[in-house]
Amino acid sequence: MLLNVHSFSSGAMGPLASLALHVAIGGFFVAAVLAIGALLLPNKLKMAAADIAGGVSTAALAAFFAARFAEAGTQPLGSMFEIIALSALFLAMAYFIAMAIKRLPGVGAFAFPALAVIFLVGYLFAVRFPPGSQTGPEQPLLVVHIVLIILSYGVYFMAAVAAAMYLLQERQLKRHREPRFTRNFPSLEALNKLVATCVQIGLPLLTIGFSLGFAAFTPEDWAHIGTNTKVLSSVVLWLVLIGITVGRFTGYLHGRRHYYWVLVGFALVLLTFVGLGLYTASQAERARISSVAREAH
Repeated sequence: MLLNVHSFSSGAMGPLASLALHVAIGGFFVAAVLAIGALLLPNKLKMAAADIAGGVSTAALAAFFAARFAEAGTQPLGSMFEIIALSALFLAMAYFIAMAIKRLPGVGAFAFPALAVIFLVGYLFAVRFPPGSQTGPEQPLLVVHIVLIILSYGVYFMAAVAAAMYLLQERQLKRHREPRFTRNFPSLEALNKLVATCVQIGLPLLTIGFSLGFAAFTPEDWAHIGTNTKVLSSVVLWLVLIGITVGRFTGYLHGRRHYYWVLVGFALVLLTFVGLGLYTASQAERARISSVAREAH
């Protein structure tokens, strides 16, 4: 994968940014392997090793964006690949901030593999929308809008991780099985609080982000809103968070149903983002081929 990343990054960014990106992606894959190993073989591997690799990768990814913003201004905020990479940065930061507030063992075994998968998804978009092929937003409101939307994705990602861990651990306890994989998990109470806190933080962030984004929309933006992958996936996330909040308030989402809804909502957001993104890319490629064919005639 690093070779593929090199093929489209070397011509679209400076050498410092390209090096930092390579280190970040490679490091997250190493962290994912170490984290899964620590979960399956706790006597041989420690989660601290995955955290170190993930910390180095997070620092490298931050250096990548510092270099990109220095050399290209807001252009990275218009690149699909770099938006996904920025999401990964905020997700990693959310993980380390959560760990600093309260140590939650085992979370890294979900967080780091998810970050590695995010870069695989980003690569799907990178081959269609290479970094540097699109312009970024110039309006300050749109920049703040993008940052808040990505932050909301980060906290919801942590909610989904905590929900998955809650369901796995509860299932083991109910079946009275030896907690081989879940013995390093946080307590059910801690996971429940983490899910609730993430949803409570994510919904206001997303709502404010929406408001700023819509306030800065131009007539052309409104005309193409139905094909805007970022907007549509964010709408899905907003509806999911509203549903979770209302469900908890009314008592409909109680017990395990609440955590299943968090995971189903996360899957819907991913499917919306990836599915619509690939569809938009295929439509753009089809239009390009048609345009070339017309010019040839």
